[in-house]
Amino acid sequence: MPFSDLRQYLNRLEKLGDLARVKKEVDPKYEIGAICKTAHDRGRKALFFERVRGCSMPVIVDLLATFNRIATAIETQETDLFKEVVERTKEGVEPRIVKSGPCKDIIIRGKDVDLTTLPWITWNKTEKSPYITAGMVIVKDPEYGRNMGVYRMMYADKNHTFLRLSPGHHGYEYYKAAELRGEKRFEVAVALGADPTVFLASQFVPGIDVDEFTIAGALRREPVELVKCETVNIEVPATAEIVLEGHLDIPADVGDEGPYGEFCGYSVGTVIRERLWTIDCITMRRDPIYHGFYLCKGINEEGVIKSLTTSVQIYNEMKPGHPAIKRVHCSEAGIGIFHCYIQIDERMKRPGMVNNILASSVGVKGSRVKHVFVFDDDIDITNPEEVEWAFATRVQADKDIFVIPNSFGLRLDPSATSEGVTAKLFVDATKGKNFRSEGLALPPDDVWQKVKQNWDSYFVG
Repeated sequence: MPFSDLRQYLNRLEKLGDLARVKKEVDPKYEIGAICKTAHDRGRKALFFERVRGCSMPVIVDLLATFNRIATAIETQETDLFKEVVERTKEGVEPRIVKSGPCKDIIIRGKDVDLTTLPWITWNKTEKSPYITAGMVIVKDPEYGRNMGVYRMMYADKNHTFLRLSPGHHGYEYYKAAELRGEKRFEVAVALGADPTVFLASQFVPGIDVDEFTIAGALRREPVELVKCETVNIEVPATAEIVLEGHLDIPADVGDEGPYGEFCGYSVGTVIRERLWTIDCITMRRDPIYHGFYLCKGINEEGVIKSLTTSVQIYNEMKPGHPAIKRVHCSEAGIGIFHCYIQIDERMKRPGMVNNILASSVGVKGSRVKHVFVFDDDIDITNPEEVEWAFATRVQADKDIFVIPNSFGLRLDPSATSEGVTAKLFVDATKGKNFRSEGLALPPDDVWQKVKQNWDSYFVG
């Protein structure tokens, strides 16, 4: 049975010894981020902060920061994670609308709305204001339907935050479509703290007309239960810990937003004239748990999640046209999206095939992939040591590498232009036609397997 809510999942993590409770009171300004960053080097457990200064709500961070915890979230083994997600996401499972849910235990409207009751966290040293970082932003469009994504929200006042809807993201496209229709109000709901498959689904970037709740349903193999909001025509997870309901005016009120430490590990500068939205209602569970999302230099939670979701999406997009593809892996350290490794069945390789695969990768995943490498199937593309070894021994730069300049990428890539214009790198790291080798320098398979099976016996007197 899938987890019905965040709390069931946290109980499971605690039983597995994969959740650490921070019992000491912590400062939401920088200290929580410092603890999270330190924990990355000391086991990467999910962190449950029991006492956050100035707030009564506990905070959970690094919820899905390892592949093992993602596997636990969808009730599979880490070794089967890629294959399971590929299979489960082939067909969506529609959500189920229910009359009510725990997210409506407490309802606060109008002038009683006060965002200062939330644990506002300033994560990294370059940030000057606190942010909501794990809010699943849900919007609707008459043509495309419902959409969910995570967008950063900087605190403004007790009933306003900034809402970073940037070009290239579906939330932005929905808002612009409402503007073009002549509407004066754009409704928004934000869910914090749901069943972990819902947050995982929010990190996919499917077609604009695909409801991410159908992906969550596919991942959990049961429909996600949704409940209608109190003040906007939007549905949210019935078991969410906290729900914010409100709207953006069209045209929206604007102000300067940022800087903020983004998923790429760098702080992006101030955004001039960013939109603000008004929160008209807050609903929540009794004794709610606040979900935070920590981003930093190095491998962070978004890099781990995107490593899986991007790899699955690229595989599903490219496999039908290129049957030789066996596996795709977008590395965690490559931000889960900038570095894409593609493994092919060497037996199916034909002249020109690798270049066709590389060229086909240009537009996948909304053109966000930056560097693409193709490897033979004797290379474990999830193993950085094997990837580097193949690059070192199988690539000739003048024949196996090509670049497309002035391509569309991500604005948050600090090496790209402010408009997101970047270069794309493509590398054929397979063994070429004139590759000089009589085989890999390894023991005979039968002897090697026998040694592995009897390993302990070699060290007994």
